[in-house]
Amino acid sequence: MSNTLTGLFGIAGIWLTMAMVPLIELLGLTGGQATFLRGISGLIVIGIAGIFVRHLITWPDKHTRLIVVLFVLATVCLFQAVQFWGANFSALFLDMALLVPLFLAWRNGQPITGKVAIASVSALFGTMLALRVFAGETLSWAGLGFSIGALLFNGLFIQYAGRAKQGNWNKAFWMSVGLVAVGLPSFAGIALIPETGFSGLFVLLVLVFSLATGVVNFYSAFIAFKHLSPVSVGVLVLGVTPVIMLSSYFLLGRDMSFDQIIGVGITLVSVLLFAQVLQKDKE
Repeated sequence: MSNTLTGLFGIAGIWLTMAMVPLIELLGLTGGQATFLRGISGLIVIGIAGIFVRHLITWPDKHTRLIVVLFVLATVCLFQAVQFWGANFSALFLDMALLVPLFLAWRNGQPITGKVAIASVSALFGTMLALRVFAGETLSWAGLGFSIGALLFNGLFIQYAGRAKQGNWNKAFWMSVGLVAVGLPSFAGIALIPETGFSGLFVLLVLVFSLATGVVNFYSAFIAFKHLSPVSVGVLVLGVTPVIMLSSYFLLGRDMSFDQIIGVGITLVSVLLFAQVLQKDKE
């Protein structure tokens, strides 16, 4: 299997795991609770594995510490944004994190190819159409502020994640520790119990959200970062928005108008064609 194809599998993992973000709304989680739950799975799973596997967990070096801080800040901003104006608009700005590695590549004198430019512009246009940005949806200033924060921190995370050379499980563990540390205070005096009490389905959805958006998402991301450039990763993760929208349709019962369906289609086609071009170029 080629390095590029392995990286694309990592991207697919990011798409599928981020499809669980609408569970924040379904479960009625606060931003802090969602942050805590995203980290607890990695803390427990990798922590237990570290007892039996030597050197699985080591003290983080400076690059790992940097990406942990960036990722925690991006997560907090994203989940707070979801609370203010839902998963869809939050996803739009998260996708625009691509602008950060693009700007840094341009500043460093790296050429921005026509393929990257066309895929980025068409995918972002499709995303804006899908989220009805042109329809004059109500603006939430708080949601906008947190979303811009998520954009900047996630873009910097994408740019610098490849510089952290420690093991993937080690990086995922320390990212989990950071999320749990930041999210834990949100449980002070607040019980994560639905009005109907605990149910098997509620517990199952909490576990799915924690594992999918946590340790599985982290490992998928590091596979992508290892085999693809920051700009390529930035373009390919644009597929997260239509995936979240489709997930919102099935999980939350959100209706999708014709223009939204067209927008989702444009974004997915643009990103998938770019992935195909990447693979052919490597071959």
